[in-house]
Amino acid sequence: MSQFLSTADAARILGVTPAAIRAMERAGRLPAAGRTRGGIRLFRQSDVQRAAKRRTSRRDDRGR
Repeated sequence: MSQFLSTADAARILGVTPAAIRAMERAGRLPAAGRTRGGIRLFRQSDVQRAAKRRTSRRDDRGR
């Protein structure tokens, strides 16, 4: 897997929509690593994996 992920790839991993990924980036909850010349947001795979762990952790906390 590439070190960088597109918005769609990040959304697939986190189980959310691409619009939710863009909102997370605007809110500062998921930092964008940059953009391509065409304007596509790129996210570090490590940042997306960290966000996935936080989401899983929050779900586990709610179930207790």
